[in-house]
Amino acid sequence: MNAQNIMASGFKGLVSTGMIAMLVACGGGGGRSDDNAVTSVPVVARGVITQLGSIWVNGVEYETPNGNSYASDDSISTVADYKVGQFVRIRGRRNANGISGIADEVEYEAEIEGAADGNGDINGVVIMRTPNTNAPGIPDPLSNGIRYEVSGIWVNDTTIEATFIKVDDDGDGIDEIKGFVQAVVPGISLTVHGVVYSYGGPTVVSAGDFVEVHFTGTVASMVEFEDEFNDDNEGQEVEFEGAVNLDPVDLATCPAGADFLIDATCIDWDSVPASGWMDGLADELDMVSGIRVEAEGHFNAAGLLIAEKIKGRGNRVRVSATVDAGSIGAGTFTVFDSIVAVTTQAGLTEYDNLANFNAITDNAGLEIRGIRTGPGSMLALRIKAESVAADKHKLRAEVDENGANSGNSTITVMGVTSQAGSGTELELNDAIFTGGLNTFLDLIDDDNIVNTTNGPRDVVEMRFDITTGDGSSVDPYAADEIEIEEEDD
Repeated sequence: MNAQNIMASGFKGLVSTGMIAMLVACGGGGGRSDDNAVTSVPVVARGVITQLGSIWVNGVEYETPNGNSYASDDSISTVADYKVGQFVRIRGRRNANGISGIADEVEYEAEIEGAADGNGDINGVVIMRTPNTNAPGIPDPLSNGIRYEVSGIWVNDTTIEATFIKVDDDGDGIDEIKGFVQAVVPGISLTVHGVVYSYGGPTVVSAGDFVEVHFTGTVASMVEFEDEFNDDNEGQEVEFEGAVNLDPVDLATCPAGADFLIDATCIDWDSVPASGWMDGLADELDMVSGIRVEAEGHFNAAGLLIAEKIKGRGNRVRVSATVDAGSIGAGTFTVFDSIVAVTTQAGLTEYDNLANFNAITDNAGLEIRGIRTGPGSMLALRIKAESVAADKHKLRAEVDENGANSGNSTITVMGVTSQAGSGTELELNDAIFTGGLNTFLDLIDDDNIVNTTNGPRDVVEMRFDITTGDGSSVDPYAADEIEIEEEDD
């Protein structure tokens, strides 16, 4: 994201407090939401749909009464038109229990629509798939020449973590992309997501505007303004999901006190208590550019989002390990006996105490933070040189499988299966767990048996001594320590 993205953030709240009140008055609802209606508050939410029936976004179940406003790609729609994985914007009200509410207005629009090229990209945008992407029957990479509709989280200007992909079957054949205007040459061009489009008007745009561009190649045929659903009125309650941006150039354009951005929203984390860092995030040191988080809080008078909770979302991975000898290739290497493949990306991966990828050597100790891209693969967003002893190898990510659900005491994370036993130290949210191994394992939610309704998988950190495993048996690593960081449903 360029600095221009953040300009004029104060005017992005296109709906006044009065209109929010009107929307709330028009909403319906019943059941659980009515039980809390007297203490509900207006809320603006942006995030990925995780379950339907009602609409689940950011761990909140929003009821969708008949008569409220639902839109999909600029067309009036019904709740039945939405799909799990689509990134939506919601205006409504959240109940006092924090996990239910009513959606007065829901809007979905694809982030990009167009034909894939020979690399599986769309008009220069890298379509990054993760294990949670909802794309049944869609090949990876995308098929050359086939038109697709993609929804998801922008990791940077030219890379989107796709949460929903389908063949574009609306029949209009229009290539389009949504984003913030990064630069403008009046009457000549505008830049969106790193692509310079020729454009002579008639729509007059400025850097920082949120727009939808209809294009052919690098020629824009139409530009229209979009509602970013910020509503950055003082006191407005918000729940925003997106990728962390720590770019100091972008932060310099924010109001005083900003620590990071999600899209063009400037956010302050100083008011987040220790208990407010949740779902695999311990504190601000876990914030790495490109990872998905959800920030909950309210806007102050300057348009700065004062976060009260910050939750991990998506496929965050943290590894402390040594590089497998002989595994270093062109931007890739492996750890844990060649089980976990690590890929880097120029312009996206940052290095701490390392000049660049070429400074990584066989058997080097590294801390790696990034995004899971497959059963045993990750895209590194940050790589830090550190000393890693043989018995201090660590792996933290959402759990693949809890063996307790199938009658054994194994935990699988990122394809690495670890056997827990009597000597395994057990921790639950940073506290020693004394309730016994079987009880402990039963707490781990892998979406198979426990908590199947709505929440993400629990984040598990495993520590093990790599000298005790040979990487080839069913039990390659004996767990010295397992910690559960329970996800907030």
